[in-house]
Amino acid sequence: MPRVEPKSNKNLIICPRTKQFTDLLVCSVNCQYHCNCEEYKSKITIEQLESFIKNHPEYEIKGELMATKKQSVEKKFWIINKDKTITEVEEKEIISNPQEYVDKEIWERPPYKYELVISLKRVRA
Repeated sequence: MPRVEPKSNKNLIICPRTKQFTDLLVCSVNCQYHCNCEEYKSKITIEQLESFIKNHPEYEIKGELMATKKQSVEKKFWIINKDKTITEVEEKEIISNPQEYVDKEIWERPPYKYELVISLKRVRA
C-alpha cells in the first residue's frame, strides 16, 4: 500500500526552547520568549497574522521594539544639514575638521539598533 503523506503545515516550527512542534500562531499568542526567538522572527509574516485576525476578531496585532546588538565601539554622530538630511560621521572626523561642522546641528547616534517584532494579543472586552 502507498504510504499516506501527511499534509504539510507551513506554520509548524520546532520550538528551540521546548524542542516540540508548535504552530506559529499559537507561539505568537502564548510564548513569552518569541521576541528573542530567531525561528519565530524568520518564519512569521504580517500576512499570516492579518489572515488570522480576519477569522478571529478577538485578537489584534501588536508590535514590540527589541534592541539588537550594539552597533560599534567608535562613537558616531548624526549631522543634520540645512536641508534636513542626516549624515553619519565618526567622532575623529568632526575633531579633525571642525570648521565643516560649526553651524550644523550635531546629535550623538544611539548605540543600539532596534527591530520590530510582531505578535498577536487577545483583546480584553
